[in-house]
Amino acid sequence: MKSNLMIRWTILLSFLGQTFAIEKKPNVLIILADDVGTEDVVGYWGNNIVDMPNLQKLQDKGVTFMDAHSSPKCAPSRYMLLSGNYHHRGTKVYGSWGFEDKQSQFRKRQRSIAHMLQSIGYKTGMLGKWHIGAGVPGEYNGRNMLSCCNLNWTKPVTGGPNDLGFDESFFSMQGLREPYAFFEDGYLTTKEEDIVFYEKGSTWETANQNGLSMVDKNCDGDRNWDSSQYDMDLVIKAEDFIERHTASEDPFFLYLALGMVHEPHSPPIKYHDGTPIAGTYATSHLDKLWEMDKIIGSIVTKLEETNEIQNTIIIFTSDNGGLRMGYRNKFLRSAKGSLYEGGHRVPFVMRYDGVIPAGEKRDSHYISLADVYATLSEMIGFNIPSQSAQDSFSFASYAKSERNTSGLRRYLPEWDFINIPKKGHILSGDSIRMGDFKYIRKLRDKNGNLLQKPRESLYNLKGDIQEKSNLLRNVFINKRYEEMKKKMKTQLRRLGQCPYDKDNTMNFELRGGLREGETVNCDWFRTKRRKRCNFQIVGELYCNSLCGRFRDQCSAYDRTEL
Repeated sequence: MKSNLMIRWTILLSFLGQTFAIEKKPNVLIILADDVGTEDVVGYWGNNIVDMPNLQKLQDKGVTFMDAHSSPKCAPSRYMLLSGNYHHRGTKVYGSWGFEDKQSQFRKRQRSIAHMLQSIGYKTGMLGKWHIGAGVPGEYNGRNMLSCCNLNWTKPVTGGPNDLGFDESFFSMQGLREPYAFFEDGYLTTKEEDIVFYEKGSTWETANQNGLSMVDKNCDGDRNWDSSQYDMDLVIKAEDFIERHTASEDPFFLYLALGMVHEPHSPPIKYHDGTPIAGTYATSHLDKLWEMDKIIGSIVTKLEETNEIQNTIIIFTSDNGGLRMGYRNKFLRSAKGSLYEGGHRVPFVMRYDGVIPAGEKRDSHYISLADVYATLSEMIGFNIPSQSAQDSFSFASYAKSERNTSGLRRYLPEWDFINIPKKGHILSGDSIRMGDFKYIRKLRDKNGNLLQKPRESLYNLKGDIQEKSNLLRNVFINKRYEEMKKKMKTQLRRLGQCPYDKDNTMNFELRGGLREGETVNCDWFRTKRRKRCNFQIVGELYCNSLCGRFRDQCSAYDRTEL
């Protein structure tokens, strides 16, 4: 009798052990490329120039999203990805970029994907290009970022990865751009005696003679800075991170933000395994794309070697459309920095073995980098905090089947801006997608001058993916298109940043516990009588029902946090 009871307990404990093993949360790996458009890679519009067997394998094992979108520019996209918010919900309306912003784009009450995964037991790591702002330990100087003004590098930067949920980090502020140095867990890795000043256009042979290093702006940096080895250094760090954390029972989240293929293009002569890189293709730009594919292969191979591939959600995507130089967007209109499709339609591949299908494409609906937050929340099981992921809509079900379109985003807004000397960033135009139709409004010329009348266009992307036929140009405009334009402009108002008018303070009906003296960043406030607002509350506030994905809330912050 005791023997039978012991056997039953053994079977039960064995079953429970298997259950717990199955229920272990998946690892998460996000590989974010830089300035890589859909025409730069396989699987989209027929790129047959650069061989990409590793990205092709990732597509064969997962789902390729044909209609995925970023911001037209890089820094806002990175904040969108990690926060699930449009960039104007952060500390700077048009995004935070480098040390010049003196802070992170994240507000104090906002929580990143890393924060949330860390809170449920994940080991989190960030490698590569940060580019969403941080503060230096001292006074900022754009020319001498590392050596000026009593900087105290025994202290870490503020607002870096380790302040936003990452246990470990090894990053540069702006990728291959200034300052030319790495930071580890927030601390500058360069010794004081190794800080040098680089002149714009400087090039030199690398210490290991495996390439040509270069810089394209005047600034401080590490005397051992090597742009040709930038991404291969990240690969070594990534492989080490995976190796160390697979030995743990805790799942991991690795955010690998590559420097490629942002300028300057300085490919290594050869890859770690001896494969030739520089000179393989007609341009250094294409060589960097070839190196990128090798990196994808190295990371996936490490997951296979550590037996983690079956339990890892892998996402590969880019921060904006492709470059205007060399081989670029030829099928889509325009490139990086544009409101046309070539500026923000990006490659997006997701692999999660046994959960989403292999070798399928999704092209019936659009997704945004902002949607990654809510998608991981649904797939992994963590709650979304109140002031994060307000613009994030899960595509977890859509990834499993193209028929599952409920819950996907209805609108896809985009904003572009121009940087005017002494004035900063100014909104230059915006656009919005609703179904197959896309409305674009250009507000300023290339010099930042306000146009007397906005230049408007409306396209049906279903039959005009290249955005050649402006439906508003016809003298006999279809009444349906006029109504559609009005509706789209209304949505842009609601989804965009609140208009700021410091000389025209207004009162609003209070909702959501906001107090006089607090400040607000919300989609669009309005009552029947008033259609403008500003950030400073002097009376009461009304926030309309379309304020983010949470229909009953808007974002309020202390005045000191702006």
